[in-house]
Amino acid sequence: MEFAQLIDFLHVFKPCAQPFYEAVVMRKFNFHTHTLYSDGECLASAIAEAAEASGLAAVAITDHGPGLSVGISPSKIPLMLQDIEEAREDADIPVLAGMEANVVNASGAIDLGDEVIKKLDILVIGLHTLGGATTQEELAKNYFLALMNAMRRQRADVVVHPFRLHSYLAPYLSLEEIDEFVKLAAEKEVAVEINSKYRVPDEGLLRACLREGVKLSIGTDAHTAAEVGTVDWQMAMLKRIGASEDDLILGKFLR
Repeated sequence: MEFAQLIDFLHVFKPCAQPFYEAVVMRKFNFHTHTLYSDGECLASAIAEAAEASGLAAVAITDHGPGLSVGISPSKIPLMLQDIEEAREDADIPVLAGMEANVVNASGAIDLGDEVIKKLDILVIGLHTLGGATTQEELAKNYFLALMNAMRRQRADVVVHPFRLHSYLAPYLSLEEIDEFVKLAAEKEVAVEINSKYRVPDEGLLRACLREGVKLSIGTDAHTAAEVGTVDWQMAMLKRIGASEDDLILGKFLR
């Protein structure tokens, strides 16, 4: 093929190839960040600016609930929501108002009431403390029980840093328990976070989520603006397990 003919071919081929290229590229997002209202180091405006600068399609502000020692004071929740709203007005991408509620006991209770939850765009839940365990196996069983009860009891959007409490606990659970967790998450429409701070969950659990139709979320657990856009590990993991954008929770918030 002559050079001029090659140029003509590429000119014709490019419009056909472009839609295919766009179809396989997943948009990046971050639905797990913290500000000064809990244990972060900046305000929502800085989080939103960093998200835009990093090319994210959306970002969620998810400060810790009041049940954690570093969590927000209940009296400051209205101020936090106002701060997020101001950041949203100045941003060119969606900025979701959220919170990271703490699962506080084995029965699955969380540290946020319905009056607060109904004001949020997104609710993520996580476990940070559990007592009464002397071995990793026992801690894993307690974690599993509390998380399962929380998903049955709460209308949550995402489970963050799943099965990570001081260390990664999923290997101490049976395949049957992992399967039970994944099926309940699918039933309750709770997404599972891929968390780069702790590099959890493992590839096997994520593949189980895909098989059962559980949506996946991306979170960096950012406490600084610099950490907001660091989602390369998550994107690589999604590619490795063969996920597409249809497998992500992003579509629930971006139409």
